[in-house]
Amino acid sequence: MKSTLINTTLGMLALGLMASGAQADWDRGGHAYKPAFQQSQAYGQQIDTRQDRQAARILAAKRAGRLSRYEFRELMHEQHRIRAMEQHFRADGFINAREFMRIERALDLASRTIKAETHDRQARSAYGRPSSFNQAG
Repeated sequence: MKSTLINTTLGMLALGLMASGAQADWDRGGHAYKPAFQQSQAYGQQIDTRQDRQAARILAAKRAGRLSRYEFRELMHEQHRIRAMEQHFRADGFINAREFMRIERALDLASRTIKAETHDRQARSAYGRPSSFNQAG
């Protein structure tokens, strides 16, 4: 009787360990979530690439003097908010299609804002004097 109870207990313990091991493997690219994991990685790469390009555009405009200090700060805050949104969506380990589309819309808006701010002819002033680029004529 005792050996049957021990064998049953050990069998249930082994079954529980195998089940928890399979569950732990799902979020690391295991068989159950592999396509979703790969898609999430592709989404993440696309988002990171766009954010890097936008940050480079902002810095280039700053160096060229096409952004005021305030405009530069606001554009960088917008990039920070998008990164925070991405981190929030990645908290569960995945970025699904709906979350990806929300980030893409935010990046589209940020791109339009960068273009508007860099082409609005409000150049950074040097030494307290307005830039000659700002003056009409």
